[in-house]
Amino acid sequence: MEFTLSTHLLVYEELGATALEALAASGYPKLELWLAEPHVPWRNAAALANFRARLTDYGLSATSVHLPFYPSVPELLEQNSRWSLIDGAKNARKEALNATADGLHAAAALGAECGVLHLGWQGDAWNSSSDGWAREAVAELVPVAREAGVKLLLENIISSGTRISKLIELLDEVDPAGDVGLCVDLGHAHVEGNVVEELTAALPRLDHLHVHDNDGSNDSHLPPGQGTIPWQQVMDQLRSVDFQGYAALELRDYSRGCAGCADTLRQNLADVSAFRKSVGAGA
Repeated sequence: MEFTLSTHLLVYEELGATALEALAASGYPKLELWLAEPHVPWRNAAALANFRARLTDYGLSATSVHLPFYPSVPELLEQNSRWSLIDGAKNARKEALNATADGLHAAAALGAECGVLHLGWQGDAWNSSSDGWAREAVAELVPVAREAGVKLLLENIISSGTRISKLIELLDEVDPAGDVGLCVDLGHAHVEGNVVEELTAALPRLDHLHVHDNDGSNDSHLPPGQGTIPWQQVMDQLRSVDFQGYAALELRDYSRGCAGCADTLRQNLADVSAFRKSVGAGA
């Protein structure tokens, strides 16, 4: 298992020179890029190519991306603009599907190995219709991901339709070949119940992890070790199957960009370093 860093922690910043310099000094050269504008210019091919070159200049690389589920950070915060593959409106589902497909091609342009997908939003009320829409969306995205050379990964996001058992049921139906994998978000699994049981259930399709902590009731995205996840049990389970995937640290900037990227990284990653030492996962 190799720890990487999700740029979700810096989502309120454009990943320009200041942010890239801070990331280069963070000790995490491999990143999961959060595809949201203006954070990452993922919808403009020329700008994206230039951005990838700048990553390389700073010794950074994108091993994975989080596929987009809103148009931009300002539009989300100011207008609550969102994309959902299980939206009740057909045209809204189509818009979300097109954005996801574009995100997969952006992932390929960035050299990422995989793209993590949300099916809807936390707290969605799932029913037979949303089950069907989710199956249709994944079925349409499988060939897109294959053509792009990027592995599609479904994430558990704290909703009844994205619990591990439901995701495996969906994948067994639409992807019997096993092209699509799972990203287990450990913080989300902890909120929904027994994180070790959810992790164990995901093992047949497990490719990727999102790592953060909480108190079991709120999706806080704290540094691991700052909440109540039983980390030693989690790590023991991963070691027992010799998990070799990436574990992306997906932390939250509670200052919403006010602290500055260097201080935000320093404060959060100091806690991560202590956690990794405590569970024998390196500094």
